[in-house]
Amino acid sequence: MTVETIDDIRRRFFPVRLPGAGSGVGRCVDEATFREAVGEIYASVFPDRDAYPYRPKSQELVTEYRTLHQERILMEDGDGKVMGWLKGRMADPDTFYLGTSGMLPEYRAQRVAALCYVKLLEYLRAVGYERVTSEHHPSNRTAMIFQLKHGFSIEGMSLDERWGPMVKMVRFFDEDRQAEFDRRFGFEQYPKAA
Repeated sequence: MTVETIDDIRRRFFPVRLPGAGSGVGRCVDEATFREAVGEIYASVFPDRDAYPYRPKSQELVTEYRTLHQERILMEDGDGKVMGWLKGRMADPDTFYLGTSGMLPEYRAQRVAALCYVKLLEYLRAVGYERVTSEHHPSNRTAMIFQLKHGFSIEGMSLDERWGPMVKMVRFFDEDRQAEFDRRFGFEQYPKAA
């Protein structure tokens, strides 16, 4: 019996063909390719932010961190122009953390990110993760509503000197995890959306 690796599973889901935008693709890339591509468009996506405001002091810790499972997805139009990105990493053996995403303003209405996002969730479930988390500034309603529409729940809030207040969101792949979350937080009294 052959054991399927993460690379094998990834090939079943990516690259993904994107609608509109000249029939673009969402493809997985290495860290160097990701940093270069995102660095070129970051200021256009987030004009008021520094792309990499905090630099780790220890190269040894950076090397250790890179051994964790990470995914870097670039969304490109039919001409190969980068429209946006998704990036995340393993937080623990059950949890994948979606750390950053962005889309150029002129492509947001085309909803190409949604297709790539759904494909990423399907892939992460196939890999074996039980939950996916993310964090957003409380004023980033667009991102939080997007995630709520894709089955995420608000799990909590944190305060961080680097990012400020952050709303933590979680998506469970297993019904028993969602049921336990609802039981522990007493959400049974609220009707579920159809």
